[in-house]
Amino acid sequence: MNALAEPVGSQLSPADVTARSGSNFLAGFLCMNPARREGMTALYAFCRVADDAVDEAPDVQTGERHLAFWRAELAAAAAGRARTAVGQAVQAAMQRFGVRHAPLDELLDGMAMDLQPRPFADEQQLHLYCHRVASAVGLACLPVFGADSEGARTFALALGQALQHTNILRDLREDALEGRCYVPEPWLAADGVLREWLRGDGPATAYAPGGPVAKLGARLAHKARREFADARAALAALPFAERRALVPARIMGAVYAALLTRLERRGGELRAPRVRLAKAHKLWLALAVWLGVHA
Repeated sequence: MNALAEPVGSQLSPADVTARSGSNFLAGFLCMNPARREGMTALYAFCRVADDAVDEAPDVQTGERHLAFWRAELAAAAAGRARTAVGQAVQAAMQRFGVRHAPLDELLDGMAMDLQPRPFADEQQLHLYCHRVASAVGLACLPVFGADSEGARTFALALGQALQHTNILRDLREDALEGRCYVPEPWLAADGVLREWLRGDGPATAYAPGGPVAKLGARLAHKARREFADARAALAALPFAERRALVPARIMGAVYAALLTRLERRGGELRAPRVRLAKAHKLWLALAVWLGVHA
């Protein structure tokens, strides 16, 4: 792999990558012991640099080269020959916790879908995308959490879908301005929403309470709520030790569920400031999950 093909993230350490991010996922790391936190930081950093390989690429061809770089580095990590700091950290997580190569490879497949975004013809295509960019990440994390049973995988699959549907709802306008839309075409048609309205410059009636965009948002929110419910049901079926081991993932779920509640209150108004949770609120949710107040 020549130096020209190396993305900027190849020069960063996992700590550098994490420090640059304000992700909601970081709240879940606080309750982990140092070794597991280090493993999670490695996986988070890999996910972040893979995402940046697409988002920061000036054109499709560069993005493809950068994804190819990280796919090769992931294979090298699985073989014990990683070259970058992020790759070496993933390699250490593989060796220490048994992190699997395949889910992270699926993540890269999801990033490739973002390089040349195409309308989703149906809900199955949306499900596949959410699996690749979110549920697969959860599957990769399970060995680091210390809960890797079939039941834990069921939990991770549902939670990933819930988190990503929430992300899609939150970023409807931001994605539309970038030329992306993750809402299946049948959903747009059913609610009478034109894709260009998601940029926020459609007629005022499109964003009115109970209007087309509000109906579409409610559809996405309902889908996320169902996935959160499926995740809670899967969690409840697990033994106590696994439920405790999954506290970091449960914190992420609590943060995103709170974010979803705020998005539901927003209704169809896409032009308001981006919905966020204050750091203090995230810390309170983390403590609540740790103490058993939240599922």
